[in-house]
Amino acid sequence: MVKLDIPNLDDVFVCLQCGYCKSYCPTGSVMGWESFAPRGKVYWLKKITTYGLWDKLFRRKFEPDDEWMKTLFTCTLCGRCEAVCHTDIEFHEFWEETRRHLVEQGLKPPGGSIDMFNSIFNEKFRNPFQEPVEKRDEWYKDDYDLPKEADVVYFIGCMTSYHEYKLLLNVLKVFSKAGLNFTTMACDERCCGAINLMTGQFARFDELAHHNVGEFRKRKASKIVTGCPGCYRGIKRYAEYVDRFDFEILHTTEILADLIHKDKLELKKDFKEKNKPLVYHDPCELGRISEFEGHAIYEEPRFILESVPNLGQVQEFPSSKRHSVCCGGGGGLKAVDYDVSAKITLTKIDDAIDIGASSIASACPNCLGQITVGTKMKKEEIAEKTGEKFKMNVFDVFDVVAKAI
Repeated sequence: MVKLDIPNLDDVFVCLQCGYCKSYCPTGSVMGWESFAPRGKVYWLKKITTYGLWDKLFRRKFEPDDEWMKTLFTCTLCGRCEAVCHTDIEFHEFWEETRRHLVEQGLKPPGGSIDMFNSIFNEKFRNPFQEPVEKRDEWYKDDYDLPKEADVVYFIGCMTSYHEYKLLLNVLKVFSKAGLNFTTMACDERCCGAINLMTGQFARFDELAHHNVGEFRKRKASKIVTGCPGCYRGIKRYAEYVDRFDFEILHTTEILADLIHKDKLELKKDFKEKNKPLVYHDPCELGRISEFEGHAIYEEPRFILESVPNLGQVQEFPSSKRHSVCCGGGGGLKAVDYDVSAKITLTKIDDAIDIGASSIASACPNCLGQITVGTKMKKEEIAEKTGEKFKMNVFDVFDVVAKAI
């Protein structure tokens, strides 16, 4: 029998009497089974922690297996259930801590999660994608002569370094144009470790914290800026693991909005008419989850986009800001069940189509990559069903600004 050591677990059982958030849960909605919604997951947790009279009489006990773990991990950790919870259960923290306690008691997370963990601590990679360390700065090292020390360290993150390199180059272009005193950690940067926390694999997170904080200090930084909401939240957690953490942590949209407010960056070129209208997608970790933790970033990306000439007013999804629907790429879900992840993404694209958008913008490299792949899938789906052509542009906020300067 697995004994979970989760504070106030009994209080969460009130969830079993409700189920209101079922229709709000991205995975529950696309799967159509109660087991994948919050109440279904709480039910399975109860099965392994609480044994009734008949269970004891008949010596029945439930032993979790790989399939049970996969069901529990089939979740984007988007926190949407918490946003609508009638009893104010802090579900985002609860799901993360539940994963942690299960793993610490010997249960294995789904295989893809383990592979990412091993890759992060493999000295050849130091990232979850099994990409060579030396490739981390290959897209910019020959074009940018950055200082060894600076007030601002741009923490690029694994996704942007290895997969969204166009976004990386646009951030560097914008920061340089604005005259920002910044540098990067190049190949000294290691994975922030956010994926470890999402998948319950907290072991050795302290190593990543100490390494990256040491590199911040070498560069005499006072501010750490990152465009990845996962890194943004992960780096903030370093304060729990190091003796001294005296850095200001900012998302790239915060510093960009400030540059525009102070007239340090002039946006001259018009947003192309063919890309209008544009709808903004709120990344879960940047908006709703950061709001749970005391600092939501909703307005800065919208202000930046509406500062671009000829872009006009940014459109909104039917559910936005606190109630934004996940893109499907959160919580390590792609490593657990890629098909479920993709189904969630396609529902997001359908929403964009329904409101007549021509472009989707976000402020997260994971959302950027996830939605881009989703638009390609939607293009194939429409072509197969109707023979018609489909086009939806996908941008990061910095992609839009880089074209305007």
